[in-house]
Amino acid sequence: MSESRKTEHLVSVYLANLPTPDGAEVEGKVLADALTTMQRTRDQRAAETGRITWRTIMMSKAGKLAAAAVIVAAVLSLTVFDTLTKPTWAMEDAIEALKNFRAVYMVGAFPGGTAEVWMRADESKTHSTDVVVKGSHGAITWTRDGSTYHYEPSQNTVYYEPALTVGMAQWLGPGLLEMLGAAENAKVVHGKDPATGRGRVMLMCSLINVHGAQSWIIEFDTASKLPVAMKQWPNLDRSGPPAFDASKITYYEDLPASVFDVRIPAQAKHIEKPLTIPDENIGVLSDPAHGISAEGMTQQEAAEKVVRALYQAVIDQDLDGLKTISPLCRNWGDEFLRKIIFKPDQDDRIVEIVEVGPICRTGHSKLGPIVAVPTTVRLKNGKKVEEKMVVQFRTLGGQSSCVVHGPYGLPREIE
Repeated sequence: MSESRKTEHLVSVYLANLPTPDGAEVEGKVLADALTTMQRTRDQRAAETGRITWRTIMMSKAGKLAAAAVIVAAVLSLTVFDTLTKPTWAMEDAIEALKNFRAVYMVGAFPGGTAEVWMRADESKTHSTDVVVKGSHGAITWTRDGSTYHYEPSQNTVYYEPALTVGMAQWLGPGLLEMLGAAENAKVVHGKDPATGRGRVMLMCSLINVHGAQSWIIEFDTASKLPVAMKQWPNLDRSGPPAFDASKITYYEDLPASVFDVRIPAQAKHIEKPLTIPDENIGVLSDPAHGISAEGMTQQEAAEKVVRALYQAVIDQDLDGLKTISPLCRNWGDEFLRKIIFKPDQDDRIVEIVEVGPICRTGHSKLGPIVAVPTTVRLKNGKKVEEKMVVQFRTLGGQSSCVVHGPYGLPREIE
């Protein structure tokens, strides 16, 4: 039996025996040959940590230690597409089709191994909270109580960090599709699957986030309106082999809590991951025209000032202010920023800065010291959310200044 057939057989057996909550009916929707966006794997030192973009796709930035934890899958059959045409399919149809699903199970392969993935969104279905990824070599990554853990069996060691650095800041559903559809260079292409003759729609988009350049192709079935395939590349032009290419995804209305219960050897060592940022983003953070002066201030004073300026720009819907404080945003396009970050017509938009807390983590990049600062904000719907922002300090032209790199972990609802 070929490796791909073995994989499909294992998936079929697993799905047939997936447990359901007592007294509840869990309805799964198998998206054949489907895949989801996940962060690319790269050869990096074992303890390297991850980053995310603010309210955009979120997956841990994994090195070799966490390679088995990155959600990926097997090779898809090729689909041939026609040229750009006026769509009869609309993004709103796909968004509507995904609204009822809160959990997902995935299986597949990535450079270096295979993995099974279970993921569940928060109650509002805005981002993931519970994640378990089991790699083929025994490695496990999971989230619990707002922290992220990765167990490396060959070292009998757990690497952890006090933030949700694996998962999705835009849940694998309406929010994600809205975000990708709002990308400045998004294009829609129509065609047919040569194997089945069924209509297909392909969404292509790209952006630069705190992980660097990213691009995607998302394929939808025109009849079901559901996504049936997605590929992701660590570049803007979808060149070379994709970093993520999955086989099957199963959507569920929910999954039992027992699925996310992880057990590891009691004697395993625990090591905290360092706070880092990608080297490829240093250039964007090096412009002295961006950020604020830190002259005469402590790190806490400067970090609080720049973070407050960032959130105030969001509250005021000040595009220029946002781009000045967080220069990575300059790559995303004004429409994208308004829709995904400002959210002018949404109840979950930020309306008040409640508190900027003391620095909770420190680290260092090639540009200088970095810190993570927790901030509590209030949303229009009345909820309070804590977000941690990474601030980059630098000395340029003999002057000390700082700039916001991006968030550290997913937002955490605290009220």
